[in-house]
Amino acid sequence: MKLSLKAVCDQFPHLRKEVTQLFERNELFQELCEDYEACAEAVDRQPAAESLRREYAALQLRLETELLRYLHDDADPPNRRRF
Repeated sequence: MKLSLKAVCDQFPHLRKEVTQLFERNELFQELCEDYEACAEAVDRQPAAESLRREYAALQLRLETELLRYLHDDADPPNRRRF
């Protein structure tokens, strides 16, 4: 399993199946997972500058939001939505 896929599956264990399926077929989602992995690693390294760590943590939250949006849109594409 790619480290980027594992990082996202670890963050969203209840969505592991959906994350894996979308990762296998969507290149943009794969890139987003790679960005998330890199950001999570930066947060974990806890740089000396607390302000830099906070910036990475904020970016990590934005990436999590974007990952969830991709998963939501994949699960409920516009042509299947009911109003």
